[in-house]
Amino acid sequence: MVKEINVIYDQTGQPTLRLLENGRLVDFRGQSIGFVDSGSVYNYRGKHCGWYEGGILRDHSGDCVGFGEKVTETAHPLLPLKSLKPLPALVELEPLRPLKELVPLRPLKSLGWSPRTPVTIFFEER
Repeated sequence: MVKEINVIYDQTGQPTLRLLENGRLVDFRGQSIGFVDSGSVYNYRGKHCGWYEGGILRDHSGDCVGFGEKVTETAHPLLPLKSLKPLPALVELEPLRPLKELVPLRPLKSLGWSPRTPVTIFFEER
């Protein structure tokens, strides 16, 4: 069983994703959403979706999409109070990780919130 190392909250403070120790991101229903590799975030089609570092999840515009339990990044918007975490479901088997696309140039870090959520960045096309 892979251990949870962090929870990603959205801009309202709702817990949305669990970060497991192997870099895998799952929702609270136990479904695989994406994965983190060297600070870059990918979906299971191999598309680069953003960055996760210092406890902040960012989109390709540099805007904050979500935040973790402990935030060490200094450039971020005002963070809301965190809601209680629901009980997590059993985690499904991880899909095979695809070939990853090249990492785009990183934008400047924004102090604003993205219109995307921690889940929708994995399914929206840029």
